[in-house]
Formats: sequence, C-alpha cells, structure tokens
Amino acid sequence: MKKAIYLLTLILFVFACNTEVSVDVSNDTISKIFEKNCETVISYEKAFCEENIDYKKFYSDKAIIKGTILGDKDSLYVADRMIAHQELWQKYDFSMSPLNPLPGVNLETKKLDGSVRMYFDITITLTENGKSVTIPMYNSFDFDDEGKIIYLQYYGDFTAAFLSLEE
Repeated sequence: MKKAIYLLTLILFVFACNTEVSVDVSNDTISKIFEKNCETVISYEKAFCEENIDYKKFYSDKAIIKGTILGDKDSLYVADRMIAHQELWQKYDFSMSPLNPLPGVNLETKKLDGSVRMYFDITITLTENGKSVTIPMYNSFDFDDEGKIIYLQYYGDFTAAFLSLEE
C-alpha cells in the first residue's frame, strides 16, 4: 500500500511540474481587436463631447443605433443620429466620467468577440442656464470587420435628465 501511495505521489508531482503552456492564438487576436475597438469607442465619445464627430470614420454604412430617449424611433440610422446630435448640441453640453471599456461576448457562444461595453456617468449641461445633471449610462458597441460601429445601444434616462434641466 505504501508503494502505491509513493507511486501515486510521484505521478502527481511529475504532472504538476509539467510546464508546457498552450497559447490560444484566436484569443490573442480577439484581444487585439478589442483593444483597437476600445480606442475607437473612446475617440468617438470624446468627439461627441467636443461636438465634432466624423461619422464616416466611426460608423459603418449599415449601422443601427438603439437608445432610450422617449419618442425616438426603435432603430436609428447614422443620418438620424447626425440630426439628433446637432439638435442636442444646440442646447446642451456633455462631459463623461473616465471611460473604462469592458469586453463583450457573442450571445450564442458566450466567447469574447471584440465588442465593447461600458458603464459610466454622463453630465448634461443646459447651456442656456448652466444647470447640470449627471446620469448613469450603459453603452454597448458592436463592430464590423473594418472596425467601424455596426450596432450601438445606449441606456440612460435622458428623458428625465432633459426634463429636469428645463424646469
């Protein structure tokens, strides 16, 4: 019995010392794509706050945008987004807390897919009177093969924020 225990211990020790490491190259590729997409998102959000977005640079021609502003259509396209931004920028200024992008996953496989998710705070200021409100936000960005935004979802109570500033 002692010999069996010693043999089992020796076998476990040998296998525990195995230093062979396998590298998942596909995950490394996804990590690089994710990092590039994070840079795109941060640049996009910065451009939004600066009221100077190059829509062709950031968005795919087929992009769809879904948000939580009362009265908006279910799905917006880039042309709709451009108009909405122009209307917002005429009345409001925007700033954001530091952005800390998180990796997103494919809904079916539950594996990293290069998409970007973010929780942050956005401060909206009514330029007319300088009154501000800060609301929590969640955004998710999906990208096409060229690294352009193909799908953007944003969640935050913009309707209540705008109403509170207009009182």
